[in-house]
Amino acid sequence: MQHSLIFKREGHYSGMPNMQILPDGRLVAAARVQTNAYHEPVGGWIAFESKDEGSTWTQTDDPTIPYNWAGNQPREKMERIELIQPDGTYICAGSVGSEYWPVKRRAEAKELGLKIQEHELDDGLISVGGYKLFVARSSDRGKTWSRREWQMPGMAQVSGNRPPTFLEDGTILIHIYTTDIRADHYNYVWRSTDGGNTWQLHPMGTHTLSLYINETAMVEVSPGTILAHQRVENIPQYLLERWSYDGGITWTDPLRTDIWGYPAHLLKLTDGRILCAHGHRREPGGIRAVLSSDGGITWDLENTIVLRDDGGYPSNLKHGPDYPWGSDVGYPVSVQLGDQSILTAYYITESDGITHTATTRWKP
Repeated sequence: MQHSLIFKREGHYSGMPNMQILPDGRLVAAARVQTNAYHEPVGGWIAFESKDEGSTWTQTDDPTIPYNWAGNQPREKMERIELIQPDGTYICAGSVGSEYWPVKRRAEAKELGLKIQEHELDDGLISVGGYKLFVARSSDRGKTWSRREWQMPGMAQVSGNRPPTFLEDGTILIHIYTTDIRADHYNYVWRSTDGGNTWQLHPMGTHTLSLYINETAMVEVSPGTILAHQRVENIPQYLLERWSYDGGITWTDPLRTDIWGYPAHLLKLTDGRILCAHGHRREPGGIRAVLSSDGGITWDLENTIVLRDDGGYPSNLKHGPDYPWGSDVGYPVSVQLGDQSILTAYYITESDGITHTATTRWKP
């Protein structure tokens, strides 16, 4: 295995990477970089490009790279997907995310039932949980954009930060998870069948189990058949699975897998196997991967692949014993390179306490 750094710097927290191979063959990635370790972002995205298949990464402000496209604020850049359509159209879609309001509007936010968090750096602002979805499109390589927004009635917060899923017929699937004003949890698929011109929101199965299910990975294992792996918070951290047999419109109820860890990323390899990479937040902390040779029905757990086992440490930037997150490791995303090797990006904190983004190149 070959490890490489995307971004690592003392006094900075770099996490939740994204990575993709663009239609023109460029390998690009992005990391969320900030100077505190709280997951309510007050930093911003930094884009990187690699010209040697992930061995080295160079920061870039190239406006044709999706991670440099316009966004209203750091949170929106986190809770969206970016893609370039075959006809060259740029599409951003996802959640508006948290919005920053003056403190004097706190009562208004409370009356609306919105989630409220204190801003980490500015006492004059509050972070108000977003409840809108948006789609932005550009047909001139990002020079101008059209934008639509949809409000989700009764929702207090909407999030979606795992990579999108593309089906063989061109359908785009984006997972959305929400909380309502009663703090109940819901999962949806934001779906387009016409290249991002129109979108529909589909419930992801029933919502009767009182489970806190959020970050979700999806993959088309055969035409129209979609497997989803989901993170769940209020039971032991085994991934849940759901299935759709109609291209992501309807879904089965969740069943527990035997894969421990979160969140996941799913990738169909060129040989037909399904790869599930996930964070592992117990000793030894790091990044792990498992393979399925039967379309995700069973997984070869006896041959679990350990990409990293030197993580699981807290960030130096955490603020005291009440900091709400544990070890800073996970959020993998993988691509398959031309030689059939896998490049997996993730964030990790080693014993030096510097939370950073990195990649591992390996062969399954």
